[in-house]
Amino acid sequence: MTAKTLEAQRRLPYAPDDLCRMVGDVRAYPDFIPWIEDLKVTGEQDIGGVREAIAHVRVGWKSLQERFSTKVRCAPADGEVDVSLVSGPFRTLRNEWRFKADGAGGSLVKFWIAYDFKNPLLNAIVKANRDRVVERIMAAFEAEAARRCAVTTA
Repeated sequence: MTAKTLEAQRRLPYAPDDLCRMVGDVRAYPDFIPWIEDLKVTGEQDIGGVREAIAHVRVGWKSLQERFSTKVRCAPADGEVDVSLVSGPFRTLRNEWRFKADGAGGSLVKFWIAYDFKNPLLNAIVKANRDRVVERIMAAFEAEAARRCAVTTA
């Protein structure tokens, strides 16, 4: 099977490096992303301002629960957060966040994810809800940005 993709783009009134650090702070995800039930970070290292870590995640939605692990690379100076699959219920999982200054004191945020579950039922559930999935992800990050970044820009 081929990977499915989801994409979104937003303009937010916060600095790109602040947003990048926020998205790279995966430990905080269970606090604001509804379906993440637990997340542990291991193997964390910072090399020249680029943070890499392994995130072990447990997600749940209705009666479904899954666990997976990803490698997360956060480079605030470049405005990049990249996520790649380590293990879990996916054949493919890649995620990119990009943050660029918008010329008006804010940021242009681009979110992209490519995924393919091993389980056809999970693929079907996400496909049927793809617009809602993207909107929930972006709404969760926008609300967290308003909570965390508005303080630093005020």
